[in-house]
Amino acid sequence: MVTDEIIKIGKLSRLKPTVNFANKMSAEPGQVWGPRTIPDCQLIYIISGNGTLILGGNVFQLNPGECVFYGMNSPHRLVSSKIDPFTFTSIHFSWDEESPDPIHPLTGIKNCSTSELGNVVPFYQILVDEHGEMNLPSHFILPNGETLFAQIVREYQLEEPGYSFVLRGLLTQLITTIIRKELNGEYSSGERRKIAPALEAIRKKPNINWSSGELADLCGYHPTYFASIFRETIGYSPKHYLIQERIRKAKQLLLEEKTIEEVSIKLGYTSLHYFSRNFKTVTGLTPTQYKIQSFEL
Repeated sequence: MVTDEIIKIGKLSRLKPTVNFANKMSAEPGQVWGPRTIPDCQLIYIISGNGTLILGGNVFQLNPGECVFYGMNSPHRLVSSKIDPFTFTSIHFSWDEESPDPIHPLTGIKNCSTSELGNVVPFYQILVDEHGEMNLPSHFILPNGETLFAQIVREYQLEEPGYSFVLRGLLTQLITTIIRKELNGEYSSGERRKIAPALEAIRKKPNINWSSGELADLCGYHPTYFASIFRETIGYSPKHYLIQERIRKAKQLLLEEKTIEEVSIKLGYTSLHYFSRNFKTVTGLTPTQYKIQSFEL
């Protein structure tokens, strides 16, 4: 895909996304949307049938269980199959708005020329706590996504009391689900794909004292190059990422009433003092304080 521009959405935990429009429909054979641009962002989930999306010079074949995403002012053309027209769910949304009330996108949709379909389209980059920045994919598989999309459509159409607030929660859940699948490597792309074996190794076995060289070998790169792309992609070093994963796992283990010493050993620490220092640096609490506070709450 031709793209240079990056739109930084902001930190995931601080976003206030708003659903502007949501609908489920069955297309006519060969039905076409565009070429056009929209004033907000759009997620489309294919329930059945087939179609095609042209975006940023790429042609995406759309099948059941797949999703597409594109943002404002990104020229695109969506075409339903003439033989097996698709049924799909469409959600228009804004990433960060104070008000959860929908703003219908209709008046901002504009036709564009066919030649503009090859224009540069921006990456939407989101900052995920403890994982760094990642680009939202344009085309991906979302198993079991139909249920969550259907819930959003229902809330939007029925407009029951508090519906706009519920819509914000459901959209946040949907966005988080997509991001988790990307981070887990289920449809990772770009620089993150290059280091995906290292990320998976750390997540699965945080108890191992992985060296940068060992992780580089898993990815097939020279340690210097690996360290460079890791920091550029995640935002910090492999060692720091390992610590973050260990502490994330430690918080789960401490809630299972294991002793602090057991948790420390299980996560590969040879020094209880070093484990406690890492834990406090990341969480602001000692393991003992975290354990006591969790049970008191």
